[in-house]
Amino acid sequence: MINILVVDDEAVVRRTLRALLERAGYVVLEATHGLEALDLLDKADLIVLDWNMPRMNGLELLRHIREERPDLPVLMLTAHDGEAERVQGLRQGADDYLGKPLRSAEFLARIEALLRRTRRYGVVKAGELELEPATQEARLRGTVLPLTPTEFALLLALARQPGLPLSRQSLFAQVWGSDPQVDERIVDHYVKRLRKKLGDNPKNPSYIETVFARGYRLKAPSE
Repeated sequence: MINILVVDDEAVVRRTLRALLERAGYVVLEATHGLEALDLLDKADLIVLDWNMPRMNGLELLRHIREERPDLPVLMLTAHDGEAERVQGLRQGADDYLGKPLRSAEFLARIEALLRRTRRYGVVKAGELELEPATQEARLRGTVLPLTPTEFALLLALARQPGLPLSRQSLFAQVWGSDPQVDERIVDHYVKRLRKKLGDNPKNPSYIETVFARGYRLKAPSE
């Protein structure tokens, strides 16, 4: 899964971004200031960064990021939206810059573009399946599957470990995180949806197999 670290001292902004990003299939980490974010850099695949924060602001954090993780993509999302401030942020090391208030569609498009440009996420292949995390596109024998972000995230979790049974709990944690409002049995519902879109027969599956008392697995290409 792609981990996006949101660094912003405003709780309402973090909640909004978390909801938006998780609906798009990303895993969200949070930090309220730069010092807290430093401890999470190794887990982040992309950072969404505010400017004004206590203890260590966005520009100071950028300097540390470029020293420790020079290839880590950073999108600044801030109310500092003047031309001079944009230039300063980009020169300091931001890969992209977006002003507040948030425009959801543009924000997600910028995230996708950054991930494509950095080329950190190659295509995941499992037999006749190809999944591209940066664009969240899944193809079966070259044909694009009409998957929702959640369906894609679940299929990706299975495709990353073909042949290995993954428990319902493991799949739930990878796709839905620790959301207490969602029941783990939702995994079964989404497996059923995936099978339908894959044209899979649950009694004699070609792709997603139920492993008794263990969970689900994507059949390995050699099977």
